[in-house]
Amino acid sequence: MNILEKGDTILIVAPAGRIERAQIQPAIDLIEKKGWKYQIGKNTFHHYSFGYNYSGTPEERLEDLQWAFDHPLAKAIWFARGGYGGVQIIDSLKSKKFKENPKWLIGYSDNTVFHQHFNRRGIPTLHATVCKPLPQGQSEETYTTLVDALEGKELTYTIKTTPFNRGGKVEGYITGGNLSILYSLLGSRSLDSFEDKIVFIEDWYENYYHIDRMLIGMERAGVFKKIKGLIVGGFTKMDAREENKNYDDPFDEEAYKVISERFKNYEIPKIFGFPSGHIFDTRTIIMGGKARMDVGKDKVNFVNRL
Repeated sequence: MNILEKGDTILIVAPAGRIERAQIQPAIDLIEKKGWKYQIGKNTFHHYSFGYNYSGTPEERLEDLQWAFDHPLAKAIWFARGGYGGVQIIDSLKSKKFKENPKWLIGYSDNTVFHQHFNRRGIPTLHATVCKPLPQGQSEETYTTLVDALEGKELTYTIKTTPFNRGGKVEGYITGGNLSILYSLLGSRSLDSFEDKIVFIEDWYENYYHIDRMLIGMERAGVFKKIKGLIVGGFTKMDAREENKNYDDPFDEEAYKVISERFKNYEIPKIFGFPSGHIFDTRTIIMGGKARMDVGKDKVNFVNRL
């Protein structure tokens, strides 16, 4: 994959939810600070309402994404935001030129569709912040780890242990993303193979029982059968605010209990509380890249590279 240098170009497109120019300004500021250039898809700030507020019709969003995929010089594509909409256009996207000259795909949430589709085809991507920050903002590490990945550096994280962890060491390629999107891709040609992989999951604004339903559905489909490790990131804004004392906790304990129960028979290293997802501190993960987990009693070490 490309290593970004001064003067290189990043493309900004919005394949899903509605976006305003001011909402992507933090991303533009970062690009300019690093001495990179940027171009924005011509339909990015269009608005289209059809059961959801999209950043344009499916045709307009596809046009911008195709332009970005076919761009002869750009080194990366940074998704403006998540939301919903990627799955509407993934099957119409022509990827021949992209496969010949791949660019970094940067984003998370709904953009898990693109991570999975291209990880399955051997192309690594960056599970990282979208251009639009969360309402509470994003940590400094959210952006520095993205820059590190774009500059070809190895990502190394040391995090606190949790009672939900299961100790051990493992190496392998990493896959996954937003749990709701992974579940929605079951049976499609866009879901990556999880066999012999380290699997990462995160989510927000879900009911506890739906987390359970999704995990059971994926387990029954055999998705988790031969995974090597599990990483659980942010699970926040779970269930009803008035009923959940942990509603604003980035690592909801009740959600973790549900997930832990579903994976209790998997004798593999497990990390809970990993800083990535719809949370203030969302570190970059090189999806489709190599990862090493060392889950100890006092701390967890995680290394990720191409």
